[in-house]
Amino acid sequence: MASGTTIVLLDRTAIHQLLEKKGTTYSDRPRDHVVSIVDSGGLALWDNNPHWRAEKKVVSSSLSSTQVESKLRQIQEAETAILIRDLISSPQMFFNHVKRTTVSIADIVSWGFRAPTYHNWWASGACEVTDAFFSGITPGEYPPVDQFPFLRYLPDRLSPWRVRAERLKQRVDSFWGDARRRLDERRRKGDKRNSIADNLLDGNQPIDISLTDRQFNDFLGFLVAAGSDTTAGSILTSIRYLAGHPYVQQKAHTEIDATCGPDRLPHLSDHSKLPYINGIIKEGMRMHPVVPVVFPHRAREDNWYQDMFIPRDSLLLIPAWAIHHSESCGYKGPECYNPDRFIDYPNFAPSYIGKNRGHYAYGAGRRLCPGIHLAEHIQWHITAMLLWAFDIVPAGEQEHLDLDAFQDGLSQHPIPYKGHFKVRSKAHMETIERVAKEAESFLQQFEEV
Repeated sequence: MASGTTIVLLDRTAIHQLLEKKGTTYSDRPRDHVVSIVDSGGLALWDNNPHWRAEKKVVSSSLSSTQVESKLRQIQEAETAILIRDLISSPQMFFNHVKRTTVSIADIVSWGFRAPTYHNWWASGACEVTDAFFSGITPGEYPPVDQFPFLRYLPDRLSPWRVRAERLKQRVDSFWGDARRRLDERRRKGDKRNSIADNLLDGNQPIDISLTDRQFNDFLGFLVAAGSDTTAGSILTSIRYLAGHPYVQQKAHTEIDATCGPDRLPHLSDHSKLPYINGIIKEGMRMHPVVPVVFPHRAREDNWYQDMFIPRDSLLLIPAWAIHHSESCGYKGPECYNPDRFIDYPNFAPSYIGKNRGHYAYGAGRRLCPGIHLAEHIQWHITAMLLWAFDIVPAGEQEHLDLDAFQDGLSQHPIPYKGHFKVRSKAHMETIERVAKEAESFLQQFEEV
């Protein structure tokens, strides 16, 4: 009843041969009764079924590299300019400023609304329900119901885990149901925007299945939750490592200054001239991926790898953190923060999928994060603009940051720390003020009225 096979893939070749070359066989997820109670639209958590494939197809089309680099580029640049301005006015709130930026971009892309401040419903509300969701489905927060199915049939008074799951379901449904009501109200006024939600409702974005209202709401909600949470966590991780390694900032400043100068912010067109920025992003994701153990894959059928038998329903784990800190997996001096290790990886992460990839923070095979293009571009814009604008240093008497202090859970962000963002020059300040003003004007079209 509680038996099963779990395989830990601490080997690049095995990951490639099993999860990437045999993606159809290894693209299901573990059966999880609690997740099935809470979630009806989570791309990362569902089996490889028609519903999952249809939603993934929508995301892959809406967030393709072409879409991200053309239609969504100005949104990313504008929201990042607002982030830089906010870091000047209230640097002590930088955790919230970063979270607001990533969730606002996700809100615009998914629902057509932005979050102008962290305390706006579209930011703080989304972050709170996301935190509750990931906390509620974290292994260890509920008993092994799937290994011991009789637990499903115990009454509520003996099953507090079920009561918590039902309450979490109600909270998630209520929040994203409210988002849908706001969307419908906007559209009733004739205000239709270029978002995934609008495109689905208008028939501009085809989808291969019919979604119930709850499935529609949870699908769009999960895009906001998963995309903004992991991207914010990766950026906050990089900021902490940068604050603890001033020589890395100096090298980045030299590269950026030679390309941009103080009179303009970095643009996507500068990407090929700023390879060190990509190295900083990849190294942060290597040092501590937001999801240290990638969501398990489940074998759909019996299979063999070399001389080893893999039974149907076996779980296959990618221990991303462990791989990233293993010399046998190709990381020399893995305990050291060293963006130069990725000097031969100047492109965005999708360029290396299926090859000698830099890290496994986005997963593997058919369960690779479908929002990888947007996540990479957001991180690039924010990292490049932060390093263009600031010297990042520990605040006050905090001379040494604890670089290993992370929250526990399924999704791991750095434990809050204090940082100081020093504008690099008066010319940089003037440029920020000008560009942020232009960004505010552009972003008004996504305000909730």
